[in-house]
Amino acid sequence: MPALLRFLLRNALIGFSAAAMLVAAMVVTDTAGFGTVIRQSDIGLIAAALSVYFLGLTFSSVQIGIALMTGQATPDDDVRQRRPARPSAGRHR
Repeated sequence: MPALLRFLLRNALIGFSAAAMLVAAMVVTDTAGFGTVIRQSDIGLIAAALSVYFLGLTFSSVQIGIALMTGQATPDDDVRQRRPARPSAGRHR
């Protein structure tokens, strides 16, 4: 598996697991009546799944951004694909 794909999948999994934990905590603690709506509605499971999905998209995007900005194991750090830097095509003084 390419390093970039492995990097994206790992951080997306972290974001989706954080979203699942947040939705579970909201259902258990009945935040703003969310748990009651999920339990009493006939499509509560679908609502919970959609909440996890959309929060997971947001959290995984944030997680990937944080990982890139802090320089944690960027895809360019793969030792197998390391190449020497090429000189630029501009003028040299």
